Amino acid sequence: MIVRLIVFVAIFFIGWWLYRQFIIFKQGQSQQGSKNKGPSKKEASQESMVRCAECQTFTPRSHAIHDQEARAFCSAEHLKAFNQKH
Repeated sequence: MIVRLIVFVAIFFIGWWLYRQFIIFKQGQSQQGSKNKGPSKKEASQESMVRCAECQTFTPRSHAIHDQEARAFCSAEHLKAFNQKH
């Protein structure tokens, strides 16, 4: 009976150790991958927003299309529509 208990406890601790090694490995992989992929999720979520001059909706600055006067637009269609009006 005691032998079974000792074996069970040993198997439990070996499994726990393997699990911890796996978690450490995955964390190292994700940190290494995020260094190579560019901005992290936190940096991407803090990107500044600009308002479309045509429809007044906000779009991320990196997705916006700008005209010669640095006005921001959410799409090329809105840039064309704005230029046709003015």
